[in-house]
Amino acid sequence: MKKKYLTAAALTGVLGVALAGLTACSNGSSADGGTETIVFQNQFSDAESAEAEKLVAEYEADNPGVEITLQRDNDASYYDKLVTQITAGKGPDIVRLEPPKVSQYASSGFLAPIDEALGDDADYFANTLEAARLDGKTYGLPQDVSTLALFYRTDLLAAAGIQTPPATWDELKTDAVKLTGNGKYGIGLFGGWGAYEFYPWLWQAGAEVVNDDGTKAVFDSPEGVDALTFWTDLQATAMPPGMASATEDDVRGPFVNGDIAMFTSGPYMASTLTEAGLTPEQWGVAPLPKGKDEASVLGGMDLAVLQNSQHKEAAIDFLAWFGSDDVQTTWASDLGYVPAKKSLYEAAPFSTDPNTVTFGEIIENSRSRPTITRAADVDGALGDAVAAGLSGSSSPADAMKAAAEKANAAING
Repeated sequence: MKKKYLTAAALTGVLGVALAGLTACSNGSSADGGTETIVFQNQFSDAESAEAEKLVAEYEADNPGVEITLQRDNDASYYDKLVTQITAGKGPDIVRLEPPKVSQYASSGFLAPIDEALGDDADYFANTLEAARLDGKTYGLPQDVSTLALFYRTDLLAAAGIQTPPATWDELKTDAVKLTGNGKYGIGLFGGWGAYEFYPWLWQAGAEVVNDDGTKAVFDSPEGVDALTFWTDLQATAMPPGMASATEDDVRGPFVNGDIAMFTSGPYMASTLTEAGLTPEQWGVAPLPKGKDEASVLGGMDLAVLQNSQHKEAAIDFLAWFGSDDVQTTWASDLGYVPAKKSLYEAAPFSTDPNTVTFGEIIENSRSRPTITRAADVDGALGDAVAAGLSGSSSPADAMKAAAEKANAAING
């Protein structure tokens, strides 16, 4: 899900204060040698909170003298509040962050390296670790990993004489139009989450978001315009009206009801569709149709330890435990997620689930969103272009040009 990014002004403006306060005590210090309290701040869902509480109880039972306090904060200003905590020397010990945030926070001196918690790098997807590394050190432990795939109604495709999901852009365009009519639509690609859903298509077209050194937005290239044109053409021929501002919630219901044949989502959607009453025979998961290149976008969350924590050793020990095979298997299995560790895809129960196997293959071809300081502004500008294109208020070329100008003004500012 698209989250709120920290503004560059907030991030860089407080850097000096934050570094000055890195020796300040965090919550739960225990100089008297009593119980060591580790504060774990997160944005868990209800189901995730219940699972985390269960696992934490197991850890505490095996580690007397250590108490893990789960501090849930689902406020939209989570990241802004977190920086305020850090600068005041009152931050938690462990935080749950989006992968692009890990790089930004590490470069600002907010995070401590947690390499010793990882174990063998080969157990993880290389691209998930790359997004959490800076200057050869790792600052984020992959807790959840996600990516976008094509969810399709097997029964609707079969009824239209389509035996396999589309594997290319041309096939997608043809199939989506064939599946559209009488109040039914071939696909729902939505712009209400900003640029997140659009990144894979931009990369598939052969475009980049920013240049190699992150100093300029370049998504308004001819390839980038082609990607948005592909979306706007589908809006005109095979998608419900109003996709410019629609979100996943707006297309999931029609997919379940059989009014939309295809949409994009992450691994968590599998259990949602099952709970909604769809049988395994009615739907399937496939890689996103390929353009010039094959690509999807990395999602998920990382766990990090704050540099100003007074319990770094204990916090890193907890991360090592949380990242163990047994705990990760329990977490993913109980919540219906795919595992964050690549090694777990090689054995049951994950190796026997075709959807999990498919997601593992897609994760291998997924890319991280930009991690530059003004990533939020770039993301916001690109999201504006997608909305303008889908709504018809601007041509794809004009929308991408205006968005790139806005993004570059932010980068240069």
